Amino acid sequence: MTIHIYDTTEKESWHHYLERLPGKDVYFTPEYAELYEKNGEGKAFLLVYEEGDSFIYYPFLKRALKEIPFLNNKLERYGDLYDLTTPYGYGGPITNADEGEGREQLFERFTPIFEQFCQKEGIVTEFLRFHPLLENHKDYTAVESIHLRDTIHIDLTLDWEDVWSHYDSPNRNRIRKAKKKGLKVIHKPLSDHADFLRIYHGTMQKLQASSYYYFSEEYFQNKADLLSDQAEILEVVYKNEVAFSGIFMSYGDFVHYDLVGSNPEFLKLCPNNFVIDYAAQWAKSNGRKYLHLGGGYSGEDSLFKFKKRFNKYGDRPFYIGKRIHNKEIYQELTAGLRGVDSYFPLYRHPSLTGVKKEVVG
Repeated sequence: MTIHIYDTTEKESWHHYLERLPGKDVYFTPEYAELYEKNGEGKAFLLVYEEGDSFIYYPFLKRALKEIPFLNNKLERYGDLYDLTTPYGYGGPITNADEGEGREQLFERFTPIFEQFCQKEGIVTEFLRFHPLLENHKDYTAVESIHLRDTIHIDLTLDWEDVWSHYDSPNRNRIRKAKKKGLKVIHKPLSDHADFLRIYHGTMQKLQASSYYYFSEEYFQNKADLLSDQAEILEVVYKNEVAFSGIFMSYGDFVHYDLVGSNPEFLKLCPNNFVIDYAAQWAKSNGRKYLHLGGGYSGEDSLFKFKKRFNKYGDRPFYIGKRIHNKEIYQELTAGLRGVDSYFPLYRHPSLTGVKKEVVG
C-alpha cells in the first residue's frame, strides 16, 4: 500500500494513472484542476492510493482557511488549517478496480489512510461533487452523500434511430424547423472566444445568475491555454449572425455541454435544440459514448425540462458529499454562526465571507 501526492507541476504522473482508468473524464485531468487553481479556488493536488495494480485516483483543491478573514482570530491557536473540495463540475475519487467486493474493500482500506492524511495536513472538512455517470458516490461511502438534483445525458451507444426516438416529439419538430431555416454550426478553438463571451455574459445577465458564473476574461484565456485539446466552441450561425455559442468538453467516453449562451433575437429558430442534436451526432461519430447535458438550476426547473426533451430516459442523480475530519475544530469555527443549515462548510457561507457564492455544479 502506498500513497502518492502530486501537484500540477507533475502532470505526467496524473496522466500515467488517468490513462489506466476505465471511466476517465476531463474533470479528472490535471489541466482541469489547474484551471480552478488559477481561478483562485485552492491549490490543486492528486492523491493516489495504490495497492498492487489497483488504485484510487482523487483530485481535489486544498483551500487555506486563513483566507477567510473572520476566522483569523479562531485560527491563531491551531496554525494553518485547510479544507478540500472538488473543482466545479463533477469529480470525487474514482478507481480502476472492478466492481464488487474487491472495489468495496479497497475503499474500506483507503478511508482510514485518507483520514490520517487529513489529520496530518490540518484538513477540517471535505466537500465533493460526484460524477453522475460514473456514480462514484456508491464507492466513497465514508462521506455523507446527498442527492442534490438530477442531470440528463444522451446515450450514444444506441443506434441513432433509438437516440432520435428518445427525443420528445416537439423537440424533434423544432430541430427539423431549425434545419429548414438554414442554421449552421461552426467549430472554433477556445482562443477565439470573443463572440462567446459577449453572448454568454448576456445570457447570465438575463438569467440573473450567481456572480460565480460571471467568469473573467482571464479564466477563459486560462481555459483556452489548458484545455485546447479537450474543449472547443460550437457556434450556431444564421445569416452570418451568431445565434448560439457554447463550450463543449470532450475526453474519454464523454462529451459535456459546458458553458453556453444564446442570442435572444434568434430564440424562435431554436438554436439550442439544433446544436445539442448536432453535438450528439458529432460526438457519436467521434466514438464518444455519452453526451452529458447537466441539470437545471434548482431541480426540475425549465432548464432541466428542456434538457430532458433530448432523452426521456436520461435522468441520472447528481450527489454531493460532505465530511468533517475534525469535528472539534469545525464546531469551534462555526460556533455562533448563522446561515443556511444545509450549507457546507458553514464557515464559507457567502453571507459570512462576503465572497462569490460557492457553486455545486
